[in-house]
Amino acid sequence: MAIFEGSAVALVLPMFDNGEIDYESFKKQVQRMIDGGVQALLVNGTTGETATITIEEEFVLFDIVMEMAKGTGIKVICGAGSNDTQTALKKARYAKEKGADAILVVTPYYNKTSQRGLIKHYTTIADEVDIPMILYNVPGRTGLNIAVDTVVELAKHKNIQAMKDATDNIAYAMEVMAKTADLDFDMYSGCDDNILPFMAAGGKGVISVTSNVYPTQVEKLTQMILKGDLENARKLAYDLDPISRNLFIDVNPIMPKAALARIGVCGEQVRLPLIPTTEANKKKLFDAMDAFEKLGY
Repeated sequence: MAIFEGSAVALVLPMFDNGEIDYESFKKQVQRMIDGGVQALLVNGTTGETATITIEEEFVLFDIVMEMAKGTGIKVICGAGSNDTQTALKKARYAKEKGADAILVVTPYYNKTSQRGLIKHYTTIADEVDIPMILYNVPGRTGLNIAVDTVVELAKHKNIQAMKDATDNIAYAMEVMAKTADLDFDMYSGCDDNILPFMAAGGKGVISVTSNVYPTQVEKLTQMILKGDLENARKLAYDLDPISRNLFIDVNPIMPKAALARIGVCGEQVRLPLIPTTEANKKKLFDAMDAFEKLGY
C-alpha cells in the first residue's frame, strides 16, 4: 500500500527579517495546505531550508505539523536526512516516536559515499527504526546519484518503501519502476515540471514545491492522472508549467517565498547563504501567476 497517492507539499519555512523562524506564519501555511487538499505534508525537507536550521528547530516544526494534521487523515512525512548516519538515525527515531507516517532520507552530501556505502547508510537506518522510508535522490544538490541497481537492492528492505526522484530523468524513473515492479516499492516525482509524464509512467504522485502556492490545483492534477483523465490533466499540466518553471529560476525556496509574500502568507526572507531574489525574477513569476489565475484557477 502506497504511503500516499497524489500530492504532498514540501513545506516552505517562513522567517522574519532577522532570520528567525516565523512559527505563526508556518502554521498559517500548514493550514493552507490542509485546506488545499494535499495528501501529505513533508516537513524539514530541502524547501524547508533544513541545511541552515538546527535539529532542535526541526523537532519543533515537526511537532507543530503532527499536531495540526491530527484527525485530518493527511499523512505527515518527516525529513530525516543527513550526511552523518548517526544524525539521520536521531531524526528517524524522533519521527517514529512522535508518530510520523514516513521519513524522507536524502543521500549523504559533501562527504557523499559509494553505492555500497549508500546501501549501508540506508539499511542501517531502516534496520534500527521501524518506519516507512522514502529514499530521496537529488544529485543536482548532493553530487551523488542512487544507481538503479542500488535502488533495487534497497527496495527489498521491508521499511524502504518508496523514492522521491528529483533527477528529472524520466528514463531513469522508468527503469527503476520496471525493475522494482515485483517489489512493494513506489516512486514519487520530486520535480513539478514532470508530474504528468512521471505519473503516467507509473509514479504514485509528487512531493511538490508548487503546492506551496497552488495546493488545490496540483492535487487536482495528480488525481486526474491517477484516474486516467489524461486529456484534462494535460491542459492543467501545461497551464501550471510556467509557474513551476519560474519557481525555480532562483535557488529553491527563494521563489516560493516570494510568491507567498505576494499573497500575504509570509515574508520572503531566507537564511544566508540564500538571499531574496531580484525584482526582475519576481516579475517573471508574478506575471506567470497572473496569467494562470486569469485562466480561472
